[in-house]
Amino acid sequence: MADPFEVLGLPRAWNVTVAEIRAAQRKCSIAAHPDRHTDLLSRLNAVQTSSRINAAAGELLDPLLRGNAILQSLAPEPRPQEPKQTPLFLMRMMDLREAVDGAGENAQARRDIANEVTAELRAIELETDTAMCALITRPQVETWTAAFDALNRFRAMRRAHNECAQ
Repeated sequence: MADPFEVLGLPRAWNVTVAEIRAAQRKCSIAAHPDRHTDLLSRLNAVQTSSRINAAAGELLDPLLRGNAILQSLAPEPRPQEPKQTPLFLMRMMDLREAVDGAGENAQARRDIANEVTAELRAIELETDTAMCALITRPQVETWTAAFDALNRFRAMRRAHNECAQ
């Protein structure tokens, strides 16, 4: 898929807001709306363009997909090896999984774990924010690797958070 930032005419940014994304989507959709085209070929092109606009907006609205778009567009050449999760982080994820499984139907224990995971998720979100902003301002191998690592930890902790909320 094309760079969603380019499709919507937005500058590449991690901290883009929902309002900015929706405004860009509306602006692009007005020009590309199929009803503005009378002949069949241009109407079909407009339908495809509208589809790309909506897909780009959907991608940017999800922080994980937005992060992936940034990583893909700023990946250094040659692309470095993707960092693996640290053993410490993997152990933490295993501990959380065991805690959730061990809580069973105990509602209070599940709430306590969910609160703990929420706090950790917020901390990782801040780390991801810092890493993504650094990558955008200084696209280098080191900043790309740090952003990739942070986004992976964010993805794993968001998954754990969603599982705790069930």
